[in-house]
Amino acid sequence: MFDAIRGHLAASAPHDAVRAAHHAAAAHGEDVSARDEKSAAVVFEGTAVERFRQALEAVAGRCFVVKDEAEAAEVLRQIAGQRKSQRVAVSDSPLAGRVLKLAGLPAEVLENAAVGELFDSDLGVTGAQWGVGETGTLVLESDAERHRLASLIPSAHVALLEARNVRHTLGEVLRAINERGEGGLSRAITFITGPSRTSDIELTLAIGVHGPAELYVVVIGGEGNG
Repeated sequence: MFDAIRGHLAASAPHDAVRAAHHAAAAHGEDVSARDEKSAAVVFEGTAVERFRQALEAVAGRCFVVKDEAEAAEVLRQIAGQRKSQRVAVSDSPLAGRVLKLAGLPAEVLENAAVGELFDSDLGVTGAQWGVGETGTLVLESDAERHRLASLIPSAHVALLEARNVRHTLGEVLRAINERGEGGLSRAITFITGPSRTSDIELTLAIGVHGPAELYVVVIGGEGNG
């Protein structure tokens, strides 16, 4: 156990150095958020969508970048077919509804499913309001869509995300949300980074214990198929 802890501490050393520099700069009054975003742009010169795709796949998620809703429907058909999905729970997202209709899945589709029905569903389909490129994180706002349970209970989650809502950093997303003012803030905001994972005191990783074991994100309006 101690060997595992030492290994994880050694792996975190470079990140600790960055955090120490971050705090030192903040203590001297520097605008660290702006500086961090400039650094991120230097480290990754690609688009926010490509950055999001790479970060998501680095944490065991799957990302598909498609041009339109028709292509998104084809990806959804492939995912449901490969998993042999029998029951699909869908949120009240208009985007998710349109894509599901285009997909024409042979599975039973449950709209506004009760909690008990969600536990019997093997696939949840929702929208996502934002994507964070630096970490591959999805941001779900409760006031925009009733998607929390559909994104958490089924064993696999498909999130539909518009490319125009992908940002390089979390700071950019939070600023965009904050610009709406207090009236535009959701009562709950969920952050999802990859499939559900947890570990015990011995740092043994377990996937899918507290949420979906599989996460698929379909980015719509991007360049080409991913």
